[in-house]
Amino acid sequence: MRRLRRSLLLVGLALAPASLASAADIDLAYGAFQAGHYRRAQEEALKRIEADNTDAAAMTLLGEIYRLGLGVPENTTAATEWYERAADRGDINAAYALAIALLDQRNSKRDPAKAGQLLERAAAAGHPAANYNLALALLAIGKETDDKRAVAAIEIAAKAGIGDAEHALGVLYKQGRSVPQDNTKAAEWMAKAAESGNVAGEIEYAIMLFNGEGVAADETAAAKLFLRAAYKGNAIAQNRIARLYLAGRGIAPDSAEAAAWHLAARAQGLDDPMLDQLLDRMTPEQMNRIARVAADRIEGTALTTPSQPSK
Repeated sequence: MRRLRRSLLLVGLALAPASLASAADIDLAYGAFQAGHYRRAQEEALKRIEADNTDAAAMTLLGEIYRLGLGVPENTTAATEWYERAADRGDINAAYALAIALLDQRNSKRDPAKAGQLLERAAAAGHPAANYNLALALLAIGKETDDKRAVAAIEIAAKAGIGDAEHALGVLYKQGRSVPQDNTKAAEWMAKAAESGNVAGEIEYAIMLFNGEGVAADETAAAKLFLRAAYKGNAIAQNRIARLYLAGRGIAPDSAEAAAWHLAARAQGLDDPMLDQLLDRMTPEQMNRIARVAADRIEGTALTTPSQPSK
């Protein structure tokens, strides 16, 4: 499955309880945060806490600012302390964030046992990302009873629109793990994951579309999804779209595009002897031009792909 979802405010405001979402709408601290004015967000959050030392939402915001180092030096200890204060005051987003912080190897307060309790608490309250992460932990155990709990948790996260969870649920239906094997439902969830921009979902759904597995075959739609994922830098998608360009299936044949995407995938370690034969037929002039196109795509991916928090 996917790694733990660690973001809270950057992707989670739309999933937050009504109290937090309304705070984002009317409060200067959250407004500044969403606009990228992090120092001002910090100042406004501190003002809120000074006026009301039970303002858990403002404490959670400060925790996120320190966790990600937004306008301030990154400080895991300070972030954890703010999350603890907010969680003690009942903020479910803080409980989830604190659980993730307590799993951080670099955190001097690391406490996996307490993290598990907080994750259970946040999941029980309906926090979508907490449910997704809890499901991953349960699936890792591998027991049938835990698998069933994991499916229920993943469904909560998937229905909230978390792309990773939509993809994970699709995988479970495709495998028939703790749910009846059902390629139609697998395709439905893969489609939702693709709509959410989940790269793994885009690739899986493209494969199902291409093969007509659980959904009507549509090579053109499959090629579009492979191309979308390829531009995001996914080597598997780059290899698949290269092969489609070479065969002219779902997309107009174009040997130069096939070669350029093959070079991009090969730069990431994905070899394909069949596509290597295509390169062997290219003239030096063609190869120079194709190599430049591939290099531009590799560089463009590096510049546009959002960096993931390392915690």
